[in-house]
Amino acid sequence: MPFAAWIHADDLTGTQSGIIFTGFAVIAFIWIYVRTARSFRKAASERLERLRQTLDPYCRAAGMLSGDADAAPDEAEHEPEPLHLLLQQCKAAPLVTTEMIEAIDAYARERDASRHAQLERLLDREIKKKIAEQASIIRSLDNPGWGTAFWKLVRPAVPFFLLACIVYWSLGLYGQFHDHRIPAFSWTGVELWMRYVSCLVAVVSFHFAVMTPRKDSPKYAYRMLALCITAAAAAHLAGLEAAPYILAVQILLFLCGFGLGPKRSRRDRPYAGSADLLEHGDPTRHNK
Repeated sequence: MPFAAWIHADDLTGTQSGIIFTGFAVIAFIWIYVRTARSFRKAASERLERLRQTLDPYCRAAGMLSGDADAAPDEAEHEPEPLHLLLQQCKAAPLVTTEMIEAIDAYARERDASRHAQLERLLDREIKKKIAEQASIIRSLDNPGWGTAFWKLVRPAVPFFLLACIVYWSLGLYGQFHDHRIPAFSWTGVELWMRYVSCLVAVVSFHFAVMTPRKDSPKYAYRMLALCITAAAAAHLAGLEAAPYILAVQILLFLCGFGLGPKRSRRDRPYAGSADLLEHGDPTRHNK
């Protein structure tokens, strides 16, 4: 159906329909661009707020722990109530890690010098890490470099580009079936659908690789795998016959992502004699 019939204006020429279609495309581009740019700015502001809410109890707890480091042993056993409340606030911080929660719980059970020093070092390391991330976000917002500024200018246009690719491939699929009278259940029709699905997978993978924020190494590995899935779609230039093999390769690459999950480090594993092992140990021990 021609574009003129959609808007019930049969007197429009092809040039006029093209101008109207281009106008709608420009409006859609501006709307998506502005909305995406605002979402990035909002996400950065929310991340800064979560960092502030995490650093506030961390810094106060670190200061109180360092002040109590030289206290007498009998005084350390009777710590002031604010320190206990601060440590509970640290456990409830938005960006608290599992390692921090376990260190606080271990310090609450065994308030000795070793646990005190371990918790103090962990707090110091987490504070430095989060301050560095906070400075990086503020620098990218207020004083970005040339590369960062250019990427911030181009990145909001990626969703519109991907949407245009989906529309183009959808129209191409419809044209292949309509113009060449290809039966829907023929092998050629199946190959056309495989190529279409493979292209959609490439679009979703590219969106994940480009639009997700950089936070840690596992997500970096996921992004690289997503880019490999996207790059595999370029092999469709070899012809329609390659569509089943390309889709199979993309599925295999997707399944490989399940093996890239973060593994528990030795520090996160329960040590001999820890409460986790005692609680989940042999049940016959509790029955004796």
